[in-house]
Amino acid sequence: MATARLIILNGAQKGDELELQRGSNFLGRAEANDFVLNDVTVSARHCEVIVTDFSVRVRDLGSTNGTWIDNRRVLDAEIRNGQVLMLGSMEMRLSVLPAEISIPPLPKPAEPVQTTLDDGRPACINHPGIEAVLKCTQCGRMYCEACVRELHLVGGKSRLFCPACSGSCQPVTGVAAPPKRKSFASRLLDTIKIQFKKNKQGN
Repeated sequence: MATARLIILNGAQKGDELELQRGSNFLGRAEANDFVLNDVTVSARHCEVIVTDFSVRVRDLGSTNGTWIDNRRVLDAEIRNGQVLMLGSMEMRLSVLPAEISIPPLPKPAEPVQTTLDDGRPACINHPGIEAVLKCTQCGRMYCEACVRELHLVGGKSRLFCPACSGSCQPVTGVAAPPKRKSFASRLLDTIKIQFKKNKQGN
C-alpha cells in the first residue's frame, strides 16, 4: 500500500502531518483517538479513516459539526489523493505517495571458460571433457561437433554456426575436420544395408 497522510492546513496544528496506518485510524479531540486534534469544533470521537491496499475511506462517527470532503458533507465516502477533509472547521489534505518498489539487479551469469584437455588439445567450451574441433570466427569460442548449429543450403551445401553469437564456425587449426554429418535418409539406408548383410550371412 502507498503511504497515506493527512496534512493539516489551518489552526494551531497547521503543518502537522498525520501518518495514517493500514486499517482503522480514529480522529477526534479525545486522548483515546489515534490522532488527537486540538480544535473546539472537532468532536471527541469525530471520524474514522480506513486505509486499505486500494483506497482511503472516511466514516463520520456522529460528530456535531460534520465531516466534509471538498465542501461536501459525507457519512461514509472514499477520499482521494489531494482532496481536502474538513472536521468541523479544521481542514487537512490527503497526500498519497506511491509505494517504492526496489528490484535488485540480477547477477550476470558467469561466462564459460575455454579450457584444454590433459594432452593440451583444446576442449569444447560447453563440454570440457570433449575435444574442440570447431572455432567461431566471430567470438573465438571453440566447440565439439555436437554444440554447433548446422544450416543446410540449397545445392546440398551446409554451414556451421556458433550457438552463442551465430558466427560462422571453422575447423580448429591443427585438428582434423569433423566428419560430414549424414542426413537422416543416409543413416536409414546404412541401417537397411547392415540388416540386409546380416540376413544374407544367416542364409
